[in-house]
Amino acid sequence: MIRVLSTSAASPPGTLDSLGDAELFVGLSEEQRRSLAALARERAARAGETLFRLGEQAETFIIIRRGRVDLTFPLLVMGETRETRFQSLEAGRTLAWSALVPPYRLTMGARATTDVEMLAFDRRPIEQLFREQPAIGHVVMSNLAGVVAARLHELLALWVREVQRNVSQTYR
Repeated sequence: MIRVLSTSAASPPGTLDSLGDAELFVGLSEEQRRSLAALARERAARAGETLFRLGEQAETFIIIRRGRVDLTFPLLVMGETRETRFQSLEAGRTLAWSALVPPYRLTMGARATTDVEMLAFDRRPIEQLFREQPAIGHVVMSNLAGVVAARLHELLALWVREVQRNVSQTYR
């Protein structure tokens, strides 16, 4: 599983730069990113490691600093359930966004496809920051809506292709 590299109160080196590239934090000032950086913890995973699975409780969301992670979902393949790649994500992308949205359940799984460095943010301190600085919360949640919409669009495209394939086979 995900290994915690650093749990110090000070933000890890390079955190502020990483947050400037993160899709969730686009539009935040440097001062606002500093507030977020203070809450970040470094994490790492090796290629092939499962980070989390669909349906698990989401307490932490993650920003990828380096490496690539596949979002996955379980599919039944020849009588065996296999984690199947949905989408690959790289630096700046968000994992486990469900930690910010009730009911706080992960909507996909994730597996490191390369060695990965990440920044993790626990929900409760982030929620407290959003209460104290609602402008940060507004920007982050607006960006999150875009992330979720893009993933929904991707999923819809996959579903439409599959339905089209099935219809084509049925009416040959």
